[in-house]
Amino acid sequence: MSTSTPLVNRPELRRVRDGYWRVTAASGIVLGYVEEVENEGRLRYRATRLHPPLRLLPIGEFGGREEAAECLR
Repeated sequence: MSTSTPLVNRPELRRVRDGYWRVTAASGIVLGYVEEVENEGRLRYRATRLHPPLRLLPIGEFGGREEAAECLR
């Protein structure tokens, strides 16, 4: 018996430009954005949540792109 939970409703990343991705739900709704940034010589990924109509709220920085996208779910 497996203890892992499948990620059925995993957010989808769509590249907007180099180092910048739009994060969407399975329904197609835009959840926010992930931006690749360099912080103290390390590559990080900054998550920003979209609140309609066009308000962007910073969430934080993460070590991986998928991890940053997952926090927007």
